[in-house]
Amino acid sequence: MNELDTRLYTLLERPARAEELKKYLPAYSKQQIRESLDRLTADGKILKNKKNRYAHAEHYGCLTGVFQATDRGFGFVTPEVPDGLGDVFIPPYSTGKAWQGDRVLIRLIDSGRGHKREGEVLRILTLCQDEVIGTVMKRGKSVFVRPASKKYPELVIPKNRVLDAQSGDRVAVKVMFRGEGRVSAQGAIIQVFGKNGTMDASIASILHENGIVVPFPEEVLRQAEACGDTVDPTQTALRMDLRDQLIFTIDGDDARDFDDAVSLEPMENGHMLLGVHIADVSHYVTPGSPLDDEAYRRGTSVYYPGHVVPMLPVTLSNGICSLNPKVDRLAFSALMEYDRDGRCHNARFAKTVICSKARMTYRKMNEIFDGNSDRRAEYAFLTETADRMHALSLAMRRRRMERGALDLDLPEAQIVTDEAGEPIEVTFRSRGDAEKMIEEFMLAANEAVAAFMDKRSNPTVYRVHENPDPEKLRTFAMFARPFGYRVDSSKPSDTAQLQAILDGAKNDPKQRALPTLLLRALARARYDAECLGHYGLQAKEYLHFTSPIRRYPDLVAHRMLFKAISGQQYTKADTVFCEEAAAQSTTRELAADTAERDIDKLYLAAYMEQFIGQDFDAEISGVTAFGIFVTLQNAVEGLVRLEDLPGDDYEFDDQKMTLIGRRSRMRYTIGMPMRVRLTAASRITGLIDFIPAPERN
Repeated sequence: MNELDTRLYTLLERPARAEELKKYLPAYSKQQIRESLDRLTADGKILKNKKNRYAHAEHYGCLTGVFQATDRGFGFVTPEVPDGLGDVFIPPYSTGKAWQGDRVLIRLIDSGRGHKREGEVLRILTLCQDEVIGTVMKRGKSVFVRPASKKYPELVIPKNRVLDAQSGDRVAVKVMFRGEGRVSAQGAIIQVFGKNGTMDASIASILHENGIVVPFPEEVLRQAEACGDTVDPTQTALRMDLRDQLIFTIDGDDARDFDDAVSLEPMENGHMLLGVHIADVSHYVTPGSPLDDEAYRRGTSVYYPGHVVPMLPVTLSNGICSLNPKVDRLAFSALMEYDRDGRCHNARFAKTVICSKARMTYRKMNEIFDGNSDRRAEYAFLTETADRMHALSLAMRRRRMERGALDLDLPEAQIVTDEAGEPIEVTFRSRGDAEKMIEEFMLAANEAVAAFMDKRSNPTVYRVHENPDPEKLRTFAMFARPFGYRVDSSKPSDTAQLQAILDGAKNDPKQRALPTLLLRALARARYDAECLGHYGLQAKEYLHFTSPIRRYPDLVAHRMLFKAISGQQYTKADTVFCEEAAAQSTTRELAADTAERDIDKLYLAAYMEQFIGQDFDAEISGVTAFGIFVTLQNAVEGLVRLEDLPGDDYEFDDQKMTLIGRRSRMRYTIGMPMRVRLTAASRITGLIDFIPAPERN
């Protein structure tokens, strides 16, 4: 809102006619006031009654929010301004033809039921959905698309908008007309993903829905190829030469690009110089170039089982920008002085040239830490340094936890595929001391760069994690209470009370749901041009510096840091760019997370197909008005529908996230163990269905 809109909105806490407002706003003309009232009305913030009095929409029993459709015709509206009363139920006859995601104005109505709020859609304020994924069908000579989600109506496709799609193909449709009266919604097919019923077509549609494009433009590939595969000798003379130092990478066995390497050198004062050496991607990806424009658009690499959609072309990410062993590479190094207690005394940064002495893996390094004599003999030239690194990382971690950082190391499912891409195993990703050591070193570099930039008020992109919402923390406290925990939601800065729960849940299967519930209660980390701190790490300054091959914010951090250490002047354009890059990176990260999660569901469902009809021990991980979500011991999650719960009608308590039987008072709540039977698993939709398992005789 502009200044006039803001002032008018404030004035209209009490109803007033348009002509009455002029005396409070003498600097504005009647025309300007009228235009402002029209804007606020169109936006749903104010309404006018029959007596021509304007007031806040809430004053007239209305509110704005986002419409959430269901496949049963009814919907819910999530209020734009949270009021602590939950979502509003919208009956099928009161949706105002709103579609999923539309921003709407609704009027609250008295349902007579008392236990839930109901409303009716008065006006659609913003159309959200302009593209739908579905399957091509034919009915006589007519072509239409049946959306994958029953939340949307069928769309008729005019003959000149069919593209080359065939009946049964999975496609993306641009919505041209939403329908009116007896006239059906219409659309144009804009992309064909392949035959419906294949997992490949489903994956392609998920990537498309989230704006993730696999192939690179030709000009981007040409620029990447032009970077070559060897370091320009003229660059080595301009940089700090660290090629003689013992520097090595540590990554997973299946890693293909290496954007970070580490070193540790003893100092004369008894301290240690920890080096975190990051691939100097910014040297090759220059501002305004085709490579940079494409990296900005993508924002991040996207990973799903057996595949990666990279932010940068493979010729760069696996080539000249990868810190491969035994070859010269350009790096941006953070050199940090630590004592044996894990305390950082100072940090400096430099553009460097390095030569990694080994491509180590977490598995091999963990074997070295565990005293494997064969492995220690194989890598005798670095075991002493590795042991010192290990001891330093433990001290650093201890100090971080003492300052109140949360150990949110939740078990992470890993989907293993065969050569054909079929899922053959679901395991939990292991995290030994080597993984934790590298994480500690990367966190240290990220904090050091952030502190350096913030202290000087230099523009950059920060990684921020704000304090949790007290209401969400209060809800979590209610779940934790039966397990003996007392969480004071008014003191979110007291992270010790939360860490106590994380520690207690590690060794008690009954508490397994608590860490996940806590994670849901916390704010989502994001990028920002302002240094707002990181709640989970309890860090005053934090940013992402250590993965410029796969994250655009890291690339921005490199550019801005180099300006600082080379004495260049910042401009207003730098500040604006950091603000825009932070917003874009947050958006693209969310899209990547959504795509990865939805594609993982397809693989998990494909893996579970072989177990249909079998019974499993599970735990309730979510409760909704339409059923309960259960999670198996291998992290696979599925739905037990409300109608499949036995012997009663159930009411949903959204405050306690519980289903309660009206007669039996049977309760289904998060964390409760349950024996279930797998009835369906679809590699096309990713849906997995269970029913309560019959009782054993």
